[in-house]
Amino acid sequence: MATFKNYLRREKINIFLFFLKLCLFSLLIWGLICYRNNENDTQNDKDYKDEIEPDEIIDRSLAEKSEHFSSFGNTSQKTQDYYSILGVPRDATENDIKKAYRKLAMKWHPDKHVDEADKKVAEEKFKSISEAYEVLSDEEKRKTYDLYGSEGIKGNMSSEDENFFHSGVDPTELFTKFFGPNRPFSFTSVFDDDFPPFASFVHNMGGRPEKPSSSHVFKSETYEVSLLLSLEELYNGCKKKLKITRKRFNGTQSYDDDKLVTIDVKPGWNDGTTLTFNGEGDQSSPLLEPGDLIFKVKTKEHDRFIRDGSNLIYKCNVPLDKALTGFHFVVKSLDNREINIRVDDIVTPNSRRMIPKEGMPSSKNPGKKGDLIIDFDVVFPKSLSSERKKILREVLANTF
Repeated sequence: MATFKNYLRREKINIFLFFLKLCLFSLLIWGLICYRNNENDTQNDKDYKDEIEPDEIIDRSLAEKSEHFSSFGNTSQKTQDYYSILGVPRDATENDIKKAYRKLAMKWHPDKHVDEADKKVAEEKFKSISEAYEVLSDEEKRKTYDLYGSEGIKGNMSSEDENFFHSGVDPTELFTKFFGPNRPFSFTSVFDDDFPPFASFVHNMGGRPEKPSSSHVFKSETYEVSLLLSLEELYNGCKKKLKITRKRFNGTQSYDDDKLVTIDVKPGWNDGTTLTFNGEGDQSSPLLEPGDLIFKVKTKEHDRFIRDGSNLIYKCNVPLDKALTGFHFVVKSLDNREINIRVDDIVTPNSRRMIPKEGMPSSKNPGKKGDLIIDFDVVFPKSLSSERKKILREVLANTF
């Protein structure tokens, strides 16, 4: 009798635990739906507005090559960039390509997507990922693709292979060949990448400890744009406001997104100084995160000075009479000061004079400045009369 009572008690506990887990699972599904709806609302509501007028507008897409953008579900392959789809550079190694495929195939496998609409999008992305890997993982196909694009690959295929290519790579077969017959993800891994707030909860329901997961993000290519600055701006420092237009994706549809970027230019920056804005570049594929935007400093040509590192070079044309007798001139500095220079010595062609601490400031120590270098160019008369030549001979005869 006591044994039967214990059995009933255990059964009641098991029934209670079953309904408890059912309630928790219902809460989980409700939370997932709310989480996804919140993400969609955030994306749809994203509308950048800024009332500050920019100093410069880059009124074009940062990406200049249309082949960087892929359109899923489009039968034309001319715009497919397999490297961008996998998020690898064109010089990627075989191992890089395998890692990229592993990550993206795991993320976009249709079995990981429950909602019918999401599953359809995932199927298209999964096909594109598989097609890109099929080409780039094969040495000969990759060489042909690098030279001629996807059209060249079709041209080298047999009729059977070409039909296979047009109908799309068999993603499931490729996936199984890569990972083996067993799925490399379980029910709980469905939530790892797509719903991180619930991943640990699902893992813990299974009675096993949560393990750290890699979070490597595959980005679009980095885009570099020149930041043109005048010597005055580089001497004094300034703030530049630039309006840029980036490519973004909402699902599989691309759109242009405007962004106002403010750059705090420091005194003394050199040509080639770079500033990186993480994730502010183009998004070349819906499978990839936006790339980085890099501004690279380039000095505009100046009407008076040439920059040489921390020094400034000023070219001074001197008539022959003044070169021999002395003269005075004024140089206007980059901060609008007047630098008075008096020359009493004879100026010979291609001679120089150095004015200390009147050059460019140091980017590391703005109080420290280079020098101003005066390059003299003696201007000789184009012609002289016989009488003037005679006078010059008499004057200069006793000077040597």
